[in-house]
Parts: sequence; structure tokens; C-alpha cells
Amino acid sequence: MINEIKDDLRRRMQKAQESLQSDKKIGVKHLEQLGDEIMSAFDRAIGSLDFKINIFEELKKRREDLKNWKISWRKTFFPINFKYLLSAPFIYGMIIPGVFFHITLEIYHQVCFRFYGIPRVKPGDYFIYDRRLLPYLNWFEKLNCIYCSYFNNLLQYAVEIAGRTERFWCPIKYAKRVTKTHSQYNKFVDYLDAKNFREKWQELRGFSDIKQLEEKKCDFDKNKEKK
Repeated sequence: MINEIKDDLRRRMQKAQESLQSDKKIGVKHLEQLGDEIMSAFDRAIGSLDFKINIFEELKKRREDLKNWKISWRKTFFPINFKYLLSAPFIYGMIIPGVFFHITLEIYHQVCFRFYGIPRVKPGDYFIYDRRLLPYLNWFEKLNCIYCSYFNNLLQYAVEIAGRTERFWCPIKYAKRVTKTHSQYNKFVDYLDAKNFREKWQELRGFSDIKQLEEKKCDFDKNKEKK
């Protein structure tokens, strides 16, 4: 399976290289289009490692070793740090606006994306909580890991939803260089590209690249289940 994915990556890179040699401008465009496909192929390659290395099996095998590293409750929390105790209400109190934000975000996501024809973002790709499985953490540390994971994953999830929304309504790059961008930004139309803006905008609204990636991922998952 891994060799097949490597061959697929090699073919795509060769195709991109040939495009660059034949026409530099077209080649760059092809590279942009192939970027997401190549990243998806890498993700599938990493996912296929599950056939050889299963993290849950590794945890079972190493459970006793990991337990030896576990820090006791008394050593971790006593004496209690006063400033941590004072900050606790502010930290855990954020769950209220966080959950409210999540609910309203999901209402927008499920309703408006259906209206616009935008492929919906899969929560399972963002909300990951596997750190709670580590046996060298006590129950309170695991709870904190879940709490931190929820908020950070929620923000990443929201950024992807916002990025796809921006792609639908205003897919124009900024004049100033932006260092931190969402996954859709590099596909946007250049700031001064007035000539091709309308045509590219309509093309971006089709979300054909995301739909193709989801179809390939679905086929890959089906083949994985069969094997």
C-alpha cells in the first residue's frame, strides 16, 4: 500500500516537472492545483502506517513502562501553587463562551454551507483527543488535555469553516504578504488580477478540488476496510 502511494506521488511530481519545463506559467498553476492532492496523498501514506504500527497496541505493550514514569498526585499538586488556583475560574470559565461559540458556528456551518453548496468540514479531522490514552498522566492531567484539545481543535475547525466561506465570497489575496494563512488562501486570486478575477472566482466557488480529495479519501478508506 505504501509503495503504491509513493508511486502515485512520484507520478504527480513528474507531471508537475514536465509542466514546468513546457510552460513556466502553466507549470506553476498546475503545481498549485496539485499541492492539495499531494498533501492528501501524504496523509494517506501516513494513515497506511496503521497496518504496521498501531498506536493503541504500542500503548498496551508499553503500559508498564509508561506507568513507571507517572508522577504521583501529591508530587504534582502539593504544595498547591496559589496563582494557579486563582487563575482556575478564568481558565475553566471559558467553557461557557466556547460551547456557545461552537453551537452557533455549527448552526451556520450546517445551514449556510448547504445553501452555498460548499463542502462541509468534517469534525473528525479536527477534534482529536488521543492524549487522554497516555497511562503516565493522572486523571486530572488527562482532563486538562481534553480541555486544551477541545479549544485548540475548535479554533482550527472554525478557521477552516471561515476559510471556505472566504473562498466562496471574497477569494482575493491581500496586497501585504500574510505569513499565517488558512488552507484555502493560497488558491485565492492575486490582489491586482482584475482581468481574471470573475472567471477564477467562479472556478473557486465550484470547490472541485476539495470534492475530488474527499472522493479519493473515501475510496482509500473503503479499500483500507476491505484489506
